[in-house]
Amino acid sequence: GQVAAVILEPMNVRFPSEGYLQGVQRLTRAAGAVLIFDETITGFRYARGGAQEVFGVTPDLCTLGKGIANGFPLSAVAGRADLMAYMEEVFFSFTMGGEALSLAAACAAMDKLEREPVVETMTARGKDLMAGAEALVEKHGLSSVLSLAGHPSWSFLVMADQPNATAFELKTLFLQEVFSRGVLTLGTHNMSFSHSAADVAEVLAAYDEVFPILGAALADNDLHARLRCEPLKPLFKVRG
Repeated sequence: GQVAAVILEPMNVRFPSEGYLQGVQRLTRAAGAVLIFDETITGFRYARGGAQEVFGVTPDLCTLGKGIANGFPLSAVAGRADLMAYMEEVFFSFTMGGEALSLAAACAAMDKLEREPVVETMTARGKDLMAGAEALVEKHGLSSVLSLAGHPSWSFLVMADQPNATAFELKTLFLQEVFSRGVLTLGTHNMSFSHSAADVAEVLAAYDEVFPILGAALADNDLHARLRCEPLKPLFKVRG
């Protein structure tokens, strides 16, 4: 066929529509292509078996990283035995191939995942954070400006363009204000097993102070005057 592989994150900001991933798998197989899931973030976060476990779709290959070694530099490719066997036919090496510290970190991380309720705790804390943030959005009358999306263990505070401010401009003011309150976030909530209920409460307390500032900036049409830096700009441009 003309298609070698289909590569995608099984989920990002939005949950996939019911049957979507199954449909992608069916079409990929019909084309004689390889289905590859990028589970660099979702792996070991959505479930011990990643998003493929949650959504019941097993890809032909998947990439893993980040959580696999609790942040130490390590990545992996896993997949069907017949596909992985092709690695035996090539010489594969890299500069840091003998580095063992990250492998030790991965062993420790996998052991902790097996012994303790890591995924369950991250999901529960994430649900609390999402529910609290949604309540604050309603409290401050910003439902047309802000919304929550994503999985509880990896959720997003989504900002919508307004008649007098772009989403990037709103996000700039948001980041400026939460940073000044000691909360480092990009508007995404990558939950960790070490995050406590107190950490969630601290984030929500900052949001409770910052959300009305966003509302006032829109109501008074003075967002730019409130900024102490240039507004954010898109980092990646769509190539034609």
